[in-house]
Amino acid sequence: MFIAAIAVALAFSANVSAQEYNNVRFGITGGLTSASGKIKDVDSKSISQYHAGIALEIPMGAGFAIQPEVLYQVKGMSLDKWADASGKDITGSFETNVGYVEVPVQIQWGPDLVAFRPYGFVEPYVGYKIHDKSEGFAKDLGSHLQTLEYGMSLGAGIDISHFQISAKYFWNFGNIYKGDISETGNTIKNLKDGNNFNGFAVSLAIFF
Repeated sequence: MFIAAIAVALAFSANVSAQEYNNVRFGITGGLTSASGKIKDVDSKSISQYHAGIALEIPMGAGFAIQPEVLYQVKGMSLDKWADASGKDITGSFETNVGYVEVPVQIQWGPDLVAFRPYGFVEPYVGYKIHDKSEGFAKDLGSHLQTLEYGMSLGAGIDISHFQISAKYFWNFGNIYKGDISETGNTIKNLKDGNNFNGFAVSLAIFF
């Protein structure tokens, strides 16, 4: 009798999980973002920030799903004083944080294992800058940033009932700096030559 009850419970759980992973689901998501930049031949420090927003998981069949999101995403970079070979300071220290309204679209694939669903994904994204703040040596850095950003992420995640945990590495494509910088300082000129706002993010989503 006890074994039969367990079997019925497991069958019911499997049916509920299968229905969850095969239906469109809406949820909220958030987590940590660690981004950094590069000043031509000099690595800057990463900055730990955050992201938060909403997500829609849309099953497509054969293990595929599409998950568009709308996030408030904060990225940035920092740098300690940078000296040349003689020890002379070339720049002072600075830190910049940029807030974007970002729209990533995950293209997922993973098998439904009833109790959970592991998956990998590729994720193009585009963002619109709504806020920036810079402190220290490069206080005017924000005024030289493009309004639009775009890039690509690669990652993996797992669906467990109403919860989703994922991790990804993202790359910004193109130049995030704008306009004529011929009259700006060497710091911003060298920033323009580097790879900027690439990083790693970990997210937790709850679906309803």
